[in-house]
Amino acid sequence: MNVSRWIDDLEAGWHHRDPAAIAALFTEQASYHQGPFGPPHVGQEAIAAHWAATLSRQKDPVVWFGTPVGDAGRACVEWWCILHDPATGTPRTAAGCLVLRFADDGRCAEFREYWHGAQETATAPAAGWIR
Repeated sequence: MNVSRWIDDLEAGWHHRDPAAIAALFTEQASYHQGPFGPPHVGQEAIAAHWAATLSRQKDPVVWFGTPVGDAGRACVEWWCILHDPATGTPRTAAGCLVLRFADDGRCAEFREYWHGAQETATAPAAGWIR
């Protein structure tokens, strides 16, 4: 499994604002958990809808990913992004961690995302953080 390539493809879908390309990175019945408490988005259609809604609330993303860590079809990777509100241009910064489990074909079967955000700020990650 090439986790770095999967992350690069996720980042490309994000930059190109392409929810279908992002959903194609997941298995047909993948579960996509955003945080520990809410119900997951299940399946490519639900994941594409989630990303379509997410992308509608942001513009001009600048995204960084850390070096993935993992083995045997599982990986974790930190991420950081600066986004802007599409209506006001107000910046937002968010940082978090992805926990991924991959199917044999290299697509993600289980995705767990934990993150924190800072409103009205555009803060880049610390030096040395970027992979």
